[in-house]
Amino acid sequence: MNRRLGLPLILALVASCTPQPTTSTPAPTATASASAHLTATASASPAAAAGLASKPLTTFTGNRRWLTVPDGLNSDAPIVIATFPGVDATPGRPRARLRSTGRKVDLQRETLGTTQPPPVQPLGQWTGTVPLDGAPIGENTVDALVRLADGSDAVVGSWSFLLSQPEYVVWTLDFEGDAASNETMNNVWDIARNSRTPMTIMWNPRVWTTDQVTVERADVMANWTKTIEGVGYAEVALHLHAWTDFVRSAGVGPRTAPNWSGRSDGYDVPLTAFSESETKALIDHALALMSEHGFKKPTTFRAGGLFANAANLRAVAAAGFTVDTSAAPAGGFGRLLLPWTLKKDAQPYRPSRDDANVAGDLPLLEVPNIAGNTYALDTRTIAPVIADDLAMLAPAGEVAASRRALTLVSHPGTVDATERAAIEALFRAFDPLRYDRDSGPVRFVTLAQLARALK
Repeated sequence: MNRRLGLPLILALVASCTPQPTTSTPAPTATASASAHLTATASASPAAAAGLASKPLTTFTGNRRWLTVPDGLNSDAPIVIATFPGVDATPGRPRARLRSTGRKVDLQRETLGTTQPPPVQPLGQWTGTVPLDGAPIGENTVDALVRLADGSDAVVGSWSFLLSQPEYVVWTLDFEGDAASNETMNNVWDIARNSRTPMTIMWNPRVWTTDQVTVERADVMANWTKTIEGVGYAEVALHLHAWTDFVRSAGVGPRTAPNWSGRSDGYDVPLTAFSESETKALIDHALALMSEHGFKKPTTFRAGGLFANAANLRAVAAAGFTVDTSAAPAGGFGRLLLPWTLKKDAQPYRPSRDDANVAGDLPLLEVPNIAGNTYALDTRTIAPVIADDLAMLAPAGEVAASRRALTLVSHPGTVDATERAAIEALFRAFDPLRYDRDSGPVRFVTLAQLARALK
């Protein structure tokens, strides 16, 4: 493989295989797809219509089995299709009624498009969108109604769907500030494209402050990141490790201790070793470097090694970030104890200005990393991660009673063939739960999208 892949070739690759965003409205069923070739007209039949002499033969269905409570990202509501073969149902004023709320909507008759010779003939197919306002979690039923000549309404068909709270999975990828190869970055893109999974790419500006990464390599990595962001398939965030050369370039005194792995280059020094003002200086320097190299200002931040405390988070919030994803369940990391006391399945919260582990008034959404880290895993060793992740979500076929978010960590510089296979195995395990497959309530989103959904 050519390891000197430049931006033109990356652009060509991305343009040739751009996926559809996972948060887009899913394709309708075959019945609804066929209706897309028709032109909707008003259902307009006067309320005083005489009604139908008898119940017409009717088929009634909807566009999907799974729907989620509207969350600011998605406002899908069930589209229903009623077909009355050989019958002009206009006098019956076809309607759809959500049984749980009693809400009724008129259906619209569809007619042949303008490619047909005049006169345009009415078809026996009617469609409409049923609002979800007030609908309960669980199975819901929609009835198709028509007015009969005696003035009564008759149910001529029914269709059911499952309404669930949304569940979210976020795939984050940390650039560590060292060099990443074309091979590993291409593996990441192939996984994202094949599984239709958006990414939150955590960019590390240290590549511009060290002679350990060539200018050419830094450009390839930056162009790869910006290209994927440009096609709408990634959020670019900020990720900082306390490399001594980066820290020094920010005008802050470098540290080599404490550290979690015994290195001497600052990479493994936790951000908690720096004060609030020092953290601010590091972040300001990183943002200036990103701007200088053509990146947009990010809104999501992660500290190296998942080490951050209240002082660090105050600096993160003051810099204008709206999301931090440095949190993790309680435990150790290498030689050090993580500063977090959170539970294994901790959910997003807004931390206190004085204690990052408790809810408070800091204008920052803290998103804990509870879905695991794929570094150095294979298809065997990722099995416990898969089991733990699935255990935190509603079982296949069941609705979720509450919203949940799982954030997973990988690295563009380490995803070789072995780790790629492990990540693909994990993503396949989510298939029976995915909303974009009409199988469940799980949506793959970026951290910026999650923040909007939880706002």
